[in-house]
Amino acid sequence: QFTQDELLQTLKALPENFKVVFNLYCFEKYSHKEIAKALSIKTETSRSRLTRARKILKEKLTELATQKEKLNENG
Repeated sequence: QFTQDELLQTLKALPENFKVVFNLYCFEKYSHKEIAKALSIKTETSRSRLTRARKILKEKLTELATQKEKLNENG
């Protein structure tokens, strides 16, 4: 339901510290332990940032979907 550009723009809009953890975990397949070591943060911080990134993405994509629905309804 989303274009590649819409998804990329949504990912780019994440705060940098959340985006880095999200990308390392989801795309690069790093473990939280590896992320923590690479970024000099605690493992729990990595987990927390991933959770927050997912929450933000879900909220922004839900908002975008609602906007697209309204546009489709209005023609």
